[in-house]
Amino acid sequence: MAIGLQPYNYITSRPDYYSFITDNGAEYICYFSSHAFYFKNYPKLAPKIFDFNIVLKNKGAKVTNLDNRIAATIIKIVGDFLSSKVYAVVYVCDASDGKGLARARKFKTWFNYYEHSSNDIIQINTDMKAGGIKLYVALLVHKKNKLKNKFIEAFLELTDFQDEEK
Repeated sequence: MAIGLQPYNYITSRPDYYSFITDNGAEYICYFSSHAFYFKNYPKLAPKIFDFNIVLKNKGAKVTNLDNRIAATIIKIVGDFLSSKVYAVVYVCDASDGKGLARARKFKTWFNYYEHSSNDIIQINTDMKAGGIKLYVALLVHKKNKLKNKFIEAFLELTDFQDEEK
């Protein structure tokens, strides 16, 4: 993390479910949920793959793109989750409002900017078309995860799928 930049304090209210409030009063909920369904052709990997979600709870809160502590907090949460060296995380950028590419760039930038604090994490970014929508997705896995190559292979195979209506 950047010198002097600390993540927000966050609360873990149940396993894999976190919340934090920014200095501007924006409350974020972050959680991991099973992504196994999408990897059903990989029965040994499927139970170890989770998706990561970030939700702004109070939509009326003042949100600033300049709050780097949000990025520091997200990286800390994801890094702690992956530190077990057992799981992989998939992040799908919400594209419903046309801002999927911007979200993908921001997510990628967060991990690149804080590289020295997230240098144990491999990030694979790609896009795919599903249901007529272009989705931007990322795979995150710990460098020392014994299954990292299998996670990457499965992820790339899955994201290589394209709708027939291309």
